[in-house]
Order: sequence, then C-alpha cells, then structure tokens
Amino acid sequence: MLVVNGARSAAIGRGFRRAALPLACYYAITLGLPLLNGAGSAGTAFMHHAVAVFVVPMVLIALVSATRHLYRSAPWRSPARSTVQVDSVTVE
Repeated sequence: MLVVNGARSAAIGRGFRRAALPLACYYAITLGLPLLNGAGSAGTAFMHHAVAVFVVPMVLIALVSATRHLYRSAPWRSPARSTVQVDSVTVE
C-alpha cells in the first residue's frame, strides 16, 4: 500500500487541478463521443477501453506529481536553485 504524506498529497492534488480542463476535454472526446455514437452497446470492448482511458491518465498524473515533489524536496538540491535571493543596495 502506498503511504502519501501531506505535502506529497497536496502536490498530487495540484497536479490534478492543473490537469482538470485537459482531462475533461480528453474524456469528452474519448468517452463521450463514442457513447453518443452508440459504442455503449458494444459490450465489454468499450468498457475495457473506458477503464483504460479513465485510469491511465490518473495514474500518470499521480506519478508525475509525486516524482516532481520528491525532486523539488530532495536534500541534495541547493536552496539557491529553489529560491531567488535579492541583495538590497543603498544608493547615496
């Protein structure tokens, strides 16, 4: 079983929110249009297709989001890469 901490689950949630509109369009085209054209009566073939179309993007988004979070929070990354530091200059 996969245990996800709070920061990683927040990163995965951000990934799903970021992908919501593209996923909705993808689902409308790959599932909605075939259903409107009568593919629902095709039986188990369309159901297998629908499950794959629904599950694979979800798994990929979760994996990419978790990997991105792990990479960004890796201890070997220098803090200078993740933050921008600006020195103040006094002009007389």
